[in-house]
Amino acid sequence: MTTTAHRDYYEVLGVPRSADDKAIRAAYRRLARQSHPDVNPGDPNAEPRFKEINQAYEVLSDPKKRRLYDRFGHNWQQAQRMEQQGIPFDQAAQGRGGPSFDGSGFGDAGEVFGSGTLDDLLGGVFGREFGRGYGARSRASSRAEVQITLDEAFSGAKRVLETQAQEACPQCRGAAHMNGKPCAVCGGQGQVLRPTRIEVEIPPGVDTGSQVRISVRGVQVVLELTVLSDPRFRREGADLHAQTPVPLYTALLGGEIKAPTLKGQVSLTIPEGTQNGQVFRLSGQGMPVLGNQARRGNLFVAVQVTLPAKLSVEQKELLRQLQASRPA
Repeated sequence: MTTTAHRDYYEVLGVPRSADDKAIRAAYRRLARQSHPDVNPGDPNAEPRFKEINQAYEVLSDPKKRRLYDRFGHNWQQAQRMEQQGIPFDQAAQGRGGPSFDGSGFGDAGEVFGSGTLDDLLGGVFGREFGRGYGARSRASSRAEVQITLDEAFSGAKRVLETQAQEACPQCRGAAHMNGKPCAVCGGQGQVLRPTRIEVEIPPGVDTGSQVRISVRGVQVVLELTVLSDPRFRREGADLHAQTPVPLYTALLGGEIKAPTLKGQVSLTIPEGTQNGQVFRLSGQGMPVLGNQARRGNLFVAVQVTLPAKLSVEQKELLRQLQASRPA
């Protein structure tokens, strides 16, 4: 049976397995707001917790991924790949004709890759086909999807990924047989699995659809990036859009408020008479431009005027006076 250090995605979001899409979406939004690193400065667990929440939502909000996850757990991607190759997942998990899923190699990769794990990727790179009757294939390049947060797209990121790659059996030296019998170490396949670690650098400014190319044992590997949605910002190229609450009194009389950016909060001057929905541009507070870190997009902040929940008798009287003084 496969073991993994990952928490169950339903447990991460705090919803039952019978939860509908609306409940999953509501749980994600609530947890994302509570757990974001900017809301928890000084908490070293905030960033990994936020990533875990995003990963859980990315799978459970997609009906196809969710069905596979419900069936195979955190190995749903590997299982899908093997089933497509005609290799029963249960057989492969027990080491008969396929790789051993012991959780040591696929955990980190499964956390990063969305539609294809690093093991799926390297399966194409190293030309692997598991089981008797399958011949080795080789391809010049392969592709896989990598998911990152908006903060990682802003600052850049690194991934140290682990998987298992096939190498010639040290016992039979790839011959598959010894003394006329199948090799006891590799089971007559001529190859064994060895851990492989790969470090991937993701530059600042990438967007969904961006590609990072790396070389794995001389083979070109293309990583196609997906930037996860962020509850604080909407992205359009290098520009960001956000909303910020402004008290009624500040909108009427003017003043300063704190506006969110990906580098932290900044002061924003609100002129008197600011209308609800008015947009202010913060130059250079958007995303870095890919390939030119000196350039940044803009941040557009829309004002949300908030009304006081309760008014004192004196405040109500002042408002009545203001209402009465307005020209007809």
